[in-house]
Amino acid sequence: MTISYQLSTDPADESQINHIVKKDSRKGGPVLQIPLAEANVDYQEYLAWVADGNTAEAADRYDSEGNKL
Repeated sequence: MTISYQLSTDPADESQINHIVKKDSRKGGPVLQIPLAEANVDYQEYLAWVADGNTAEAADRYDSEGNKL
């Protein structure tokens, strides 16, 4: 099992991360959307994962019509 994370932005405003997507390779993709909330245990797990030297995938980018690039 490989757990990874991807940053996620609002397509209308890509300058601000609004949540983090947790991915599990066994399940073939995203399994959880994590809010940026200090009290959230999944967010704390993500922060520990980063502290261990891991890096989240960059957020997807979108064109002016909202289509994923």
